[in-house]
Amino acid sequence: MSKRSHFDGRAARALARTVGLRALADGGEFVLTESQTEIPHASGTMQRTGTVVVAEREGAVYVSYSTPYAIRQHEDLTLRHPDPRNPLSTPGRKAKFLEDPFNRLKDRILKLARLRVQKALRDAK
Repeated sequence: MSKRSHFDGRAARALARTVGLRALADGGEFVLTESQTEIPHASGTMQRTGTVVVAEREGAVYVSYSTPYAIRQHEDLTLRHPDPRNPLSTPGRKAKFLEDPFNRLKDRILKLARLRVQKALRDAK
């Protein structure tokens, strides 16, 4: 007697997408947390604007800071950290405060997502 099974590809893809996005959002939180130790800091305003946003429709996760000067602080390698003109500026901070943590963590985040998706598909009934 043979046993028949049914595979629903659409349900599997939907599950993989949902679980994968959730894992990437967790990874985004790791990047945000790590970036908090590198972001230029004087008053803490920029640091407090850090967010992780899941764009489900796009299948993307965004990590960002939302002050008007965040892009310049991130991209301009000529800015000095700490700022010698600002006594509140914290030493050890730098540009590329999102890019560098992302590059350090991306392989672990992708592995986390892959393992969670595999487990979810294995456990699906």
